[in-house]
Amino acid sequence: MTSAKRKMTRWMVPAGVLLMVGLFAVADTAWGQPADGPGLRRGRMGRRAGPLGGPLLPLGRLGLTQAQQEQVQAVMEQNRQATRTAEERVREVRQALQDAVTADSVNEGAIRAVATELGLAEGDAAVQRAYVHAAVWQLLTPEQQAAAREAKAEMQQRSAQRRQRVDERRQRRQERRQRG
Repeated sequence: MTSAKRKMTRWMVPAGVLLMVGLFAVADTAWGQPADGPGLRRGRMGRRAGPLGGPLLPLGRLGLTQAQQEQVQAVMEQNRQATRTAEERVREVRQALQDAVTADSVNEGAIRAVATELGLAEGDAAVQRAYVHAAVWQLLTPEQQAAAREAKAEMQQRSAQRRQRVDERRQRRQERRQRG
């Protein structure tokens, strides 16, 4: 293997692993959304989700009052444009990174620059989501906050169980390949 390929492989493998972990985390969170909740857009199979399809809180499980629902809608509306702008920026930079990675020739400097830019864009989007989460969290009663924490723990447990099942299936496939 040439030194250029070795250098490229050295950072591409960890970057690819991180990207896949991030994608699985996003997908897992999306699949864990409750069937009913006052989010902005519908997520997987008609389920409601948070801003731009991402999870916010399991609001449908918390028994919000009408006033709380209206306040949540107001928070979401106030932050809608900033959230959309941040998420769109992430999509644009992610596409630029894909274009740089799949270019006819490898330009390591360009790839690293775009990857850095993607990290900054994702950080900006995460901060925006955190502001929305904090604003909504303040609208909840202590009991609702406790229920939200419990729901989060349940989602994390289901996520861990799904990962374990995937790992077990992967292990069985590898064992079958080795035998056959």
